[in-house]
Amino acid sequence: MKTQLNNLVAPWTLHFDSDGTEDVAIICDANGHHLARSSHFRLPERDDPVPPTLAAMRAMSAAPELLDALDFLLEETVDADLEHGFALSDGQRIARKKALKAMRKARAA
Repeated sequence: MKTQLNNLVAPWTLHFDSDGTEDVAIICDANGHHLARSSHFRLPERDDPVPPTLAAMRAMSAAPELLDALDFLLEETVDADLEHGFALSDGQRIARKKALKAMRKARAA
């Protein structure tokens, strides 16, 4: 299912291309359009550590789903508590503030 999240055509997928010696990761939107292409790296084999480039591309490709999940989590938990007149703990207030800041950054035009 394609979801519109602040003009994102999600979900995003991560694809790999290789020239035989080096690999690149490509993030595509739900329509198959290329959104980002990594620098060259080598895909890990067996117990090799995950290269930072690959870890970053994995995190970026999950961004729309994480944004949607965070929004839903806030709505169903602390925001619902606030709507019902429940006070938030200091930790809940801090967590809510951090989440809202990250969501504003992701949705900034």
